[in-house]
Amino acid sequence: MPPMILSLATGVPGRRYPQAELFAFLQTLFKRTRHARFIFNQAGIDYRHMAIDADFYDVPRGTEARNQRYMECAVPLGAQVIQRCLSAAGRAPEDVDDFFITSCTGFDIPGLDLRLAGRLGMRHDLRRTCVLGMGCYAAFPALQRAREAVGAAPGRLALVLALELCSLHLQNDDSLENMVVSALFADGAAAALVGYPDPARPPRAQPLLGPAPEPGLPLAGGFASAGGPRLVAAATFCDYQTFDHMAFHVTDHGFQMRLSAYVPDVLAANVTGFVDPLLARQGLRRDQVRFWGIHPGGSKILDYLEQQLGLSSEQMAPSRAVLREYGNMSSPTILFVLDQIQHCGAPAPGDYGVLLAFGPGLTMESVLVQW
Repeated sequence: MPPMILSLATGVPGRRYPQAELFAFLQTLFKRTRHARFIFNQAGIDYRHMAIDADFYDVPRGTEARNQRYMECAVPLGAQVIQRCLSAAGRAPEDVDDFFITSCTGFDIPGLDLRLAGRLGMRHDLRRTCVLGMGCYAAFPALQRAREAVGAAPGRLALVLALELCSLHLQNDDSLENMVVSALFADGAAAALVGYPDPARPPRAQPLLGPAPEPGLPLAGGFASAGGPRLVAAATFCDYQTFDHMAFHVTDHGFQMRLSAYVPDVLAANVTGFVDPLLARQGLRRDQVRFWGIHPGGSKILDYLEQQLGLSSEQMAPSRAVLREYGNMSSPTILFVLDQIQHCGAPAPGDYGVLLAFGPGLTMESVLVQW
């Protein structure tokens, strides 16, 4: 049997802003306020969580200052999410054999992997891997490496942490692309424990909720389950002709995100040719997949993929709910969507789900899961 996600926890920084309030204090970044207001209003987002406060962009911020704030905020947020994920599965930090971290919004050496391992008391022979610079789809390569590690030695446990603080890299740029980026991206983290169930360590009862261990770090959600979802198969597609459509460039003033208006069209043109072979290899068709978790890169992207894949509004509801309540948090976002499916969809044993994300490249990643 394929390995499964034994438990999952999601978390966000303590500052929660309504979209209208975010526009009020970010509009100083734009001269064409009328255009920006329309973009913010059409984003399909009600709230976003951010590591910054309202006066962060009152003065120019260089890359060093932004990255310093990243490390200050990422370590406690990551530790909280990991602790909740492990506790839900009845596990301790020293039980983890393989540790995978994904992030593209900050880095340091020694990085989050070592700082979190030391802070949480993980073993000294822990195998660590950092998946850097992959953006919104990065949780998938990390889950695939975790699946391979556990499958090669079924007694092992692999922990995946996806953590992004996108708000630290908003730009003083009046372009329409920057307005779109500023209206979409937010901060969050998610941890997933991958392995095989241990009857001697039953998971805690759902839902995975409780008091936050540190002030200012509210809980988001999570689950623990002895019945899946199992990581059945995965697929990747890289389009080497569309590098400029979605990118994240290092500048002297933080990381500059680029999201072309053509991204929904490119994804819609390629998605069926990407998903259908993944399903066919398992003897499945789209109409045999009950759950669809699509990375909410933006409301227009969700509209296009819903139409192209022939999905119902009910199947799209988890992705739209995450976009509405959290925005686009880059790599952890798809795990928030999986959490929504688990809690609101009530998967039954045998149900299939397709998780799909995309990012710089232009790259598409997908995982087929089964409960």
